[in-house]
Amino acid sequence: MELCHGLIISHAPGLTAMWSALDAAQARNLSGALDTVRLELEAARPDVIVAFVNDHFSNFFLGNMPAICIGVAESYEMRAPGNPALLRTPMRRIPGDGELSLRIVESLMRENFDPAYAGELQLVADVGAPLYYLMPELPPHLTIVPIFINCVAPPLPTMRRCYDLGVAVRKALEQFAGDRRVAIMGTGGISHWVGLAREGEINSAFDQRVIALVAEGRFAEMMDWDDRAIEDEAGNGAYELRNWLATFGAVGPCRPRPLAYVAVPEWLTGMAVIPLDLAPAAVPA
Repeated sequence: MELCHGLIISHAPGLTAMWSALDAAQARNLSGALDTVRLELEAARPDVIVAFVNDHFSNFFLGNMPAICIGVAESYEMRAPGNPALLRTPMRRIPGDGELSLRIVESLMRENFDPAYAGELQLVADVGAPLYYLMPELPPHLTIVPIFINCVAPPLPTMRRCYDLGVAVRKALEQFAGDRRVAIMGTGGISHWVGLAREGEINSAFDQRVIALVAEGRFAEMMDWDDRAIEDEAGNGAYELRNWLATFGAVGPCRPRPLAYVAVPEWLTGMAVIPLDLAPAAVPA
């Protein structure tokens, strides 16, 4: 396995449907960052993208809410009920990697994780919206391994557990990904309130604090943050920082490079784009 790219990117339906809500400076900032990442991702030539994401009641509901669920399908639809109106994008089928996904499931079970797995999933704003901009034309060889973390319906896996999940996924990839070039992507966050009275609010001060911690390589400080405090300050949507921590665990040593941050109330969230510059591979003595 060759790790070729790492990325943190916020997700929101507005990313594909509501650019008119941004002012000119915000649009330049965000579109410039997305253009940069798209070119870098093209140059990285990944064979597979492992995406740490969370569902928004498109696949999982309170009657069955897994803490961790790995997609093991051979393909996924970027569509869900309401998708045409919500995302304003054409439906497209995103290839999966069922064999690699199952190997990751098996490896995680040996590492004392007990993930659910699903052979049928919809990819909406979680993966679909970022991917629509970053890869408008999917390379024919590219596959996706989606790893869903429950960030919406407490009780949630702890922040530290999500980081450890990323570490365990990296171990599985090193064992089973063969000669594939692998990109790791974490989507979600930052501050937003979902389905609550404060929906539409954004705490930019919290967002900038998170981005500063990440840029300084101090993301581990987030592992012990209390969920109640997170929700009070940044909303229940900030639980999605779990996807960020899982990504850092999977990527390993890196230099985060924040490219953009915009606070768009109409998109309901503070949006960040942060490529993770990979540490050089160690040279044997």
